[in-house]
Amino acid sequence: MFSAFIAIPFSYLTFKLEGSTDVTTVSLQASMQLFGTVLFILVTKLMKKLLNQHYSFHNTDREIDLMIMANVGAGILVYLGVFFPPLKEILGIAAMVVMVFLGIVQVQFGYRLLKLQNDLGGILKPFCYSNMITGICIASVVLILVGVVISAISDLMLGTIFFSVAKLTREPKSDKAD
Repeated sequence: MFSAFIAIPFSYLTFKLEGSTDVTTVSLQASMQLFGTVLFILVTKLMKKLLNQHYSFHNTDREIDLMIMANVGAGILVYLGVFFPPLKEILGIAAMVVMVFLGIVQVQFGYRLLKLQNDLGGILKPFCYSNMITGICIASVVLILVGVVISAISDLMLGTIFFSVAKLTREPKSDKAD
């Protein structure tokens, strides 16, 4: 859920700081990019682990791995652009191409996840559809800010899913022999 709460402020700061070249601003931009990428990797790997171990669901493994690789790739390109201003424009274009790919893969992820047999407490379909809409927004490039907002909503749903599963695994199994 933390990811949902920082997504919009981080996006705002990124656009607000765009073009500044002082050391403090560059350090802040680099730190936010690194933190966002690491957080994405951790949350996405945790989601994969949940799907694999708790639900024995592997239909989205490829998409999850591709989303992680694309996010890391885009992150590296943006990170390099922060430190090498002469290359910033070309690296930004390359990062956008990677983001389009990421959006397409995210649509595929949401679609494949619909095949999960468990409805995740009624959150499965909204989570899947919000991921597909986020992917479409990111892939369109012009709707990327809308995608950030919808992604934050997806992150809240994912947090709810994590908490629900954690609660279920902590509850003692009742004996049916009574």
